[in-house]
Amino acid sequence: MGLSVRGRRVCATVTTTALMALAFSSAAAARPDVSRDLITPGTLLVGSDIPFPPFEFGTPPRYKGFDIDMVNAMARKLQLRVKYVDTDFDTIFNSVGRGKFDLVAAAATITPERRKVVAFSRPYYDAQQSLIVKRGSGIRSVRGLAGRTVSAQSSTSGEWFARNETRAAKVIGFSTSPAAIGAVKKGRVAAAVVDSVFATHSLKGKGTGLRVARNISVGERYGFAMSKESLRLRKGINWAFNRIRADGTFKRLYRKWFGMAPPPSLRR
Repeated sequence: MGLSVRGRRVCATVTTTALMALAFSSAAAARPDVSRDLITPGTLLVGSDIPFPPFEFGTPPRYKGFDIDMVNAMARKLQLRVKYVDTDFDTIFNSVGRGKFDLVAAAATITPERRKVVAFSRPYYDAQQSLIVKRGSGIRSVRGLAGRTVSAQSSTSGEWFARNETRAAKVIGFSTSPAAIGAVKKGRVAAAVVDSVFATHSLKGKGTGLRVARNISVGERYGFAMSKESLRLRKGINWAFNRIRADGTFKRLYRKWFGMAPPPSLRR
């Protein structure tokens, strides 16, 4: 004898509920357990060099920026709380390697040299450098740096580029990118080489007397860094990144901070 309409509905409801429970259980089971790699169970301790807008800036504990939003979104997928530690960029990779914090979120370029000290997540941002000069300086390209003094933030790709890819007579490293740009404004140096997005953010709508002379493509990609021993955490961060790409969060945050969708190279 066949089921009544009510019976069929009850059966369908039970089946749907069971499938939803199974899907939830499978998703939970797929979530990597990163607890053994954390300094404090349940909390992701993150080192960041603040300020570096639009990636990280603000005052504690209300930091904001693209990196901050990204880490918070991934931490929610991993069901972790987040605590940020403002740290000098000069020492940030050695510090995470020694276990001072769990993760570095600091607009950090993935380089072979840094990979000797730390492990990186999959890339989440393609970057360029910008050459910042005074208006009327006559400097229009990297060639114009020959024989001049140039500034950059210490231990960054900008400093590496200034030292290795220009004919500058002297390169001065500063503790922060704002200080490197400030040296141009004060006339201490002829130009600064800093991250392009930061340069645009710093000069936008302000009568600084400075301008971007040239954007420089150096094939940079940013990643989140962690200790080489933190294999579970690296797996977890990459897993969480894949999840926020899949549900549209990554695209939304990228558009929020940069006004455009992420390039195809970061969506694959």
